[in-house]
Amino acid sequence: MTRSERSPNLHQAMPTPPYVMVVLVGMALAMIAGCGGGNGVIRKANLTAPAERGFIMREVAIDGKVRKYSIFIPHNYDRAKRWPAILFLHGIGEAGSDGVANVGVGLGPVIAENPSSFPFITIFPQSKGAWKSDASHREAIAVLEDVTRHYSVDPERITLTGLSTGGYGTWTLCEKYRNRFAALVPMCAYANLSIADKLRDIPIWCFHNSLDPFVGSGESRQMVQRIKAVGGSIKYTQYDAVGHDVWVRAYHDPELFTWILSQRRPH
Repeated sequence: MTRSERSPNLHQAMPTPPYVMVVLVGMALAMIAGCGGGNGVIRKANLTAPAERGFIMREVAIDGKVRKYSIFIPHNYDRAKRWPAILFLHGIGEAGSDGVANVGVGLGPVIAENPSSFPFITIFPQSKGAWKSDASHREAIAVLEDVTRHYSVDPERITLTGLSTGGYGTWTLCEKYRNRFAALVPMCAYANLSIADKLRDIPIWCFHNSLDPFVGSGESRQMVQRIKAVGGSIKYTQYDAVGHDVWVRAYHDPELFTWILSQRRPH
């Protein structure tokens, strides 16, 4: 049994021997230290991309400073139609200012596996740290606005997702800019219980591994329980797995993207 999406019964993780946990944490640290494959992801995805499609680097002025970001444009993009979009918030390991590292972990590699069929305009802003500050939130929204000015984005179908600190940013950015998004997909996210009531009217699908050594799955369970308590609509998937990288399995689930495509911004 790998899911507890709508059920109030949540999985109970079996204890892991200390020596096993040490090894697993070491492996996870090595994985994070080795991140930064954004250039490789972009090269792979763009091998067969038509002109002005695939991953593109852009710049936008934010608070008087130029910031780089990446965007994925579907191979069959046609400006005559409106396109669903995903705004992706990276984890702390991909923070910086090159506009590339933020593509290397999470959604970017999934797109690169089969870029010709990925149907979303996908937006990758980059924070210099965690997505906790007002400045980082303004940056994410400024990048989103730059994309909507230059590409044909359907404003009714913009989904916000992120992993780890970007998952926390998913909660908090939506609380501030609720009218921008159709749905939320936070992954292995820290909780922000104080804003749960502000999220009760937006569809949410939340993911976590049962044995996450960096952000405990209790963080997501608390958010799920609090949002349900105030009448919110939230699905929760907890995989019986060890590791922080729940996004690997979650972003490979075709059901997730079918669900995202079905969401519309509430009015």
